[in-house]
Amino acid sequence: MPEISSLNGQYKLDSLGLLPDFCLQEIFSRKISNAAAAKIIILLSEQTRQKLLDNFNMVRTVRIKTIIDKYESGELKIPFSRFEKTCEDLMDRVQNLKEEGKIQIPEVSLDESFFNSSNELTTFSDTIPRFNFCHNDIHDLISWWNLAARNIRSLFGKKAQAEDIVLERLDDEFSAKIFAHAIDDLRTNEFNDKAEELRKSAFHEYELRLNLIEEFLLELIDKKNDRNFAAKLASFFPEDKLMQDKLIKNGPLLLIPAVKDELPVKDIAMSLFKLKLIYDEFEMHGIEKLVSTSNNHFFKKGLSITSSKMNPSYERRIITERKKSALAEFEIKLRMIIDAAICIRENISTFIMLELMSSYTVYDFEE
Repeated sequence: MPEISSLNGQYKLDSLGLLPDFCLQEIFSRKISNAAAAKIIILLSEQTRQKLLDNFNMVRTVRIKTIIDKYESGELKIPFSRFEKTCEDLMDRVQNLKEEGKIQIPEVSLDESFFNSSNELTTFSDTIPRFNFCHNDIHDLISWWNLAARNIRSLFGKKAQAEDIVLERLDDEFSAKIFAHAIDDLRTNEFNDKAEELRKSAFHEYELRLNLIEEFLLELIDKKNDRNFAAKLASFFPEDKLMQDKLIKNGPLLLIPAVKDELPVKDIAMSLFKLKLIYDEFEMHGIEKLVSTSNNHFFKKGLSITSSKMNPSYERRIITERKKSALAEFEIKLRMIIDAAICIRENISTFIMLELMSSYTVYDFEE
């Protein structure tokens, strides 16, 4: 341990604590991996260590602290040569950033307020609403991500804190995971692979959700007391026989069926089966109160179509086409969120971000 401690003095690492936040955030951008950052922080005094940690967003802070804890507990072994190599790489990076002018500290005397963005950060925190793309239309989605990106870029020296505010406001799982990966230390190909995996998974689950709802709506249109409805719902799941048995056994026992976006697809299937049992006995007035709390637009609009008394063939066609439209819009939203996260990750201008997001639509969105 004495050898490790000597690196702090040798490379004057505690002088990092004298740098303003915007310099530290530039030095320790995602180009410095979490593992490398952890090795540097291990070598620092307690005061400098805390200042450095304060300049990472919550995603990176958790990962860096995990590495430090494992090292300090003896679970993780890191040879002296690795620490030394990381220090040398850091010195090279600092020198390069100085030469590029990215961390040049102004020699002229500036008012302290130039570096103080706390008021702007508070304003940003107070003005950015919670976000769930399932409940936001495309225009709202673009406006929200534009607000997020503009503030992350403009809050001088408070980038990590702004990223934390954005992450805390993301209510849907897909957006939160995509953004968390975007502000971590992943390489570009790693981020792209994870984003694509999340996109496919989210789309598959949403498609399954709409398939279940469509099957329910078509059953209402046909007005059949279909004893095979459980089998039809179960056919959308890999273990269809097991799912059918669960629907038949547990579906009738469900007290409050609900069709909401935040519920797992198996719960949606169970609710739809119970709603069909109630409908078969009491028709539409039997399920009106139960379905009124749904936040799934396709489901609520579909119910209004089934109650319209138009020709059943038109009802079926409208339901099918609306499902196609809902899936297409969902796909666009997923891709827009990924594009926005990439632009924030790469520090790309909000003008380019808006152009990218507008390219999916017939509208032009401006700042």
